[in-house]
Amino acid sequence: MNLYGFDARHLAILDMLLTECHVGRTAARLHLSQPAVSNTLAWLRRHFDDPLLVRRGGALRPTPFAERLRDPVRRLLVDLRALVMVRPSFEAPTATRHFRITISQYAAAMLLEPLLARIAADAPGITIECRPTSGDVNEFERGEIDLLVVPWDVLHAGHPRQMLFADEWQCAACAHHPDSPAVLDAAAYRTARHVVPDMQQAIGWELDALGVHRNVAAIVPHAQVVAAVRGSPWIVTMPGGYLRQQAAPDVRILPLPFAVSPLVIGIQWHREAQQEPASHWLRDQIRQAAADAHLPPPVAAEG
Repeated sequence: MNLYGFDARHLAILDMLLTECHVGRTAARLHLSQPAVSNTLAWLRRHFDDPLLVRRGGALRPTPFAERLRDPVRRLLVDLRALVMVRPSFEAPTATRHFRITISQYAAAMLLEPLLARIAADAPGITIECRPTSGDVNEFERGEIDLLVVPWDVLHAGHPRQMLFADEWQCAACAHHPDSPAVLDAAAYRTARHVVPDMQQAIGWELDALGVHRNVAAIVPHAQVVAAVRGSPWIVTMPGGYLRQQAAPDVRILPLPFAVSPLVIGIQWHREAQQEPASHWLRDQIRQAAADAHLPPPVAAEG
């Protein structure tokens, strides 16, 4: 069926152009040449009789008509991807599916080892691609991400989700430094110097709401926060499960002297994948990995 010359490639390029507002970045994201994207943009402009992207303030911006196209184009792409990927069943031992997961650094540290062990044993043909939370937030809405494994409060509205596990916030300090706290009360926490990861933390917002402002000594990569307090009098505030996983005899774990909400990790999948057998299987593998890691389930779950 010829829909006025349209095909899936036109839809994908138009959607990415409306996301990136840049021909070069669109070409890179879609693994196409810039001339190919430029030619398609010219074709789309002729077809719709609208410039679609116009230069304002040194950058390309969508026209009002292009903004009206954004949601219908994305819905078409999501429906098309769902149609192409659907199968009547999913047989993990023989499947060759490629799954893309957006996962927070903390969740990856807690879940990836048991998850990949399960997949290697039960589904050797499966490929798992882990994406950082700092990537394109529209990938999920476009149906390009099979599963989100991130803090509950950053999940998307309008898609199914479920709480996976919860973790209480705790502190860690060097066990042998003479100036490192052996007991941590509210006053000691306020006067201590802190190591924090180079990413936003929900605990930061909660402490700010309580009027507790950390005196930051170092900002380091997430994977190095525990190592950074060794040999120093500084402290770090992280989920307790992560601290116990990373801790060594020279690290002392202490309770956080403030009442704050636990960190809840949730999973979310696109509404179009709700009944897809492969998506059901992947969600079950994540839940089983959390159980394998003995991660405490939250009090309530939401589907």
